[in-house]
Amino acid sequence: MSGQYTDSIRESLLRLDFTPMRVTEEVGAAEPAINDSLRKLSRARVALILRQLRAAHGLSYAQVQTDTGLSQQLLFDMEFGDARLTLDQLIRLADCYNISVDDILGINIE
Repeated sequence: MSGQYTDSIRESLLRLDFTPMRVTEEVGAAEPAINDSLRKLSRARVALILRQLRAAHGLSYAQVQTDTGLSQQLLFDMEFGDARLTLDQLIRLADCYNISVDDILGINIE
């Protein structure tokens, strides 16, 4: 009899592994934190790409300023994630580095 009892417990425990977890928080409760994290990751990724592009082209901040009309402080702030880019600024930088805006963003804009 104890063998059947043990088998029954084992089967119950195995079923627990396949039982979906119960959600205890509201579905939308985590959205603001998730959105904030995604924004920070996106901004950091774009900042890294801008630093790499300037370095790969061997350009100084002064040279990029001349090509784009953007201040050196703004360029520095963009490269280190302290400033948000406008679409106009993004287009100027893409033109300066001879790439598309979607290459900087890492997405396809069609």
